[in-house]
Amino acid sequence: MRILGIDPGYHRIGYAVLEAGKRRKPELAASGVFTTSRDEGLASRLLSIRRELVELIGRYQPEEMALEELFWSKNAKTAIGVAQARGVVMVTAAELGVVVAEYTPTALKLGLTGNGQANKGQIKYMVEHLLPLPEKKRLDDEFDAIALALLHAKEKGLML
Repeated sequence: MRILGIDPGYHRIGYAVLEAGKRRKPELAASGVFTTSRDEGLASRLLSIRRELVELIGRYQPEEMALEELFWSKNAKTAIGVAQARGVVMVTAAELGVVVAEYTPTALKLGLTGNGQANKGQIKYMVEHLLPLPEKKRLDDEFDAIALALLHAKEKGLML
């Protein structure tokens, strides 16, 4: 199964494409972060997210997507922007036939580390422990997307 992990945002969007199967270890096919321009209005930024996602789905043909649920922050404006970006991601996935599974930040932490209060460093450690990654600098958004894809593979029974 090919799983697309998405850490949503409206400025930076982390993504990861994971190949997983019952008889093999998961492999990372691609990962990264795409950004939208702070100089553009929200509608243009949401359109950029859609275009990037259409291209990713077209290139990698994932069957399912693991998407992080909205974490309510103190900044309502940021939370609303992220919610709108998540909506674009969900609609685009549905339109292209990709099944979407949503995970809370707590479920992600608990599922990968066994601790629902794990920090970013603990998530990064588990990602690197579970999946051989090529050496490169990664932002937290990318690690979160990889972690989401790994959690989804685990939930589907695709982890050795």
